[in-house]
Amino acid sequence: MHHQLLRILALLFIVLVLLQSILGGALLVLLAGWSPDDITRYYSDKSLHGLIETLAPHTLFISIALMGTLHFLGFISTVSEKQKGRLIHLLFGLFILDQSSPVLINLGVNFFAGVKLLAFIGFECALALSLIVIFRGFLQDSLSHHPAG
Repeated sequence: MHHQLLRILALLFIVLVLLQSILGGALLVLLAGWSPDDITRYYSDKSLHGLIETLAPHTLFISIALMGTLHFLGFISTVSEKQKGRLIHLLFGLFILDQSSPVLINLGVNFFAGVKLLAFIGFECALALSLIVIFRGFLQDSLSHHPAG
């Protein structure tokens, strides 16, 4: 029963994070646009205070999502510790770039508009890869504990 409950929790967590990712991507496109020029205009027009008010809850939620993701990833034996380490570093690096880029754009470093887009897309892809690894790992674990027949 413990494995079944863990699989259900992992699946519910994956659905929650995927929903958040879809909504986050839709909001970015609807509010800021999808080109570096649009991104630059959007974040340049914001106050630094407004950016920090927005980044604080995002940082909290994404940190919780990463903690949960990495916790579930720890249970997976289908990937090596080295692969897990690379994925963890990638996720945190892209997260830091994604969250710090708006502030840098606001301060006039327009180069970070492209970085923001790439970091956002890269983070969402790395998070999706993590969730696929988790789901596949729990599914394979389930099949190995309950052989057909």
